[in-house]
Amino acid sequence: MVRMVPGVARTGKARAVLGALLLALSTACSDGAGSDDARRPDTDRAAIHVDRPSALADERIRVRVSGLGAHDRVTVTAGARDQRGQPWGARGRFTADGDGELDLDDKAPARGRPYAKPDSMGLLKEMLPQRGPGVKMIGSGDAFSYHPPSPAEQRSYQVRLTVTKDGRQLAGRTIERRWLTEKVRHRKLTVARDKVDGEMYTPPAGERRRPPVLVFGGSEGGNSGEYAAALLAARGHPALSLCYFRCGKGSGRPDAINMIELGYFTHAAGVLGREAGADPERMAVMGNSRGSEIAQLLAQRRPSVFRDVIAYAPSARVNGPYLAGASGRAAWADRGRPVPAGPIPLDRVRGTVLAVAGGNDKMWGAADAARTISAQRNARGERHVRAVYPGAGHHVNWFPYGQPGQEGGANSSIVATSEADQAARQDSWAKVLKLLGH
Repeated sequence: MVRMVPGVARTGKARAVLGALLLALSTACSDGAGSDDARRPDTDRAAIHVDRPSALADERIRVRVSGLGAHDRVTVTAGARDQRGQPWGARGRFTADGDGELDLDDKAPARGRPYAKPDSMGLLKEMLPQRGPGVKMIGSGDAFSYHPPSPAEQRSYQVRLTVTKDGRQLAGRTIERRWLTEKVRHRKLTVARDKVDGEMYTPPAGERRRPPVLVFGGSEGGNSGEYAAALLAARGHPALSLCYFRCGKGSGRPDAINMIELGYFTHAAGVLGREAGADPERMAVMGNSRGSEIAQLLAQRRPSVFRDVIAYAPSARVNGPYLAGASGRAAWADRGRPVPAGPIPLDRVRGTVLAVAGGNDKMWGAADAARTISAQRNARGERHVRAVYPGAGHHVNWFPYGQPGQEGGANSSIVATSEADQAARQDSWAKVLKLLGH
């Protein structure tokens, strides 16, 4: 539902259009707070310290600068490059304390730009295109976002931090943001071989059994849930990012949401449930936007297979087919029969539906849908759960920190909900992990 602009990865787009973070690494040398890879003259003792130079992409880090002059005014920059080599970045001006120290968790950038409150993650969350077609998108209200290569292609990505004063670099540091831990395994699933199209991520053998998670996106099609699936596997959950339409030429999958069979998803769950470390009795399903419809239907109509649901930017109704033209019958099918449009009951769901929504969603009334979902009760008589973030838009899905970009809100005077979206993802990701047993 978001059109493509060359060189800019769009919110929720398939892996083929996701951007890449391609940065040159500098030589690192060790110090008490991690390595400092700046090459500086003997008279310049500035250094960037990071508590976790290599961390999962959904984890916070703390950034501190030492060796500055008392009350020095400096610019701190975070930079990366997308798939086409175009730079993305964010920078803020900061003032060191009387000892020449600067802690980004304690000090906000001057004039609240590009973010208002002290936050070591602020620059990573606020990166925007610096050149290329993406620059024209800034402030437009159109949705776009930055994504690194898929975890299947690259297990981690790098972000470059620099400190400058009067145009002169004082210190530099490269940090690594990991999708996968060292022993997580990946394999590609195909319709020809496995009867499903997707990317499987499996934790190391011998790990205690955890709920497996079936992950998929919405009307963008493709395999947009792969980043979340990889991070879930890094936290011990076997996870399958499933593509159900627009999976590419020769994939064996349709190019429209039209009579998509529930059986396709239940077969995928069967494959996932047999992975090492999976507890199939606690199977969870995670769907975004249009994908939230089928996620709820699966838990309602196949409660023996699926327990819990994470429904991002949800609908509380089954909507009609998409991209099907005159041949469209229904979006979803159950054993060959169209699933009728209308409200989705959730009284047979074995576990909990967690509905995550933004109150400033211009795509549809996700917040109202989340309230409708949470007003219902599951098979045990327990209410489902909502997490609604008033200032956030449609892009509340998945994990925090790794999805900088912009999106307009339902209120046309608000052209960017990115700050609220980031806060929503940070808060809701913790709720997702808790639902899964963390």
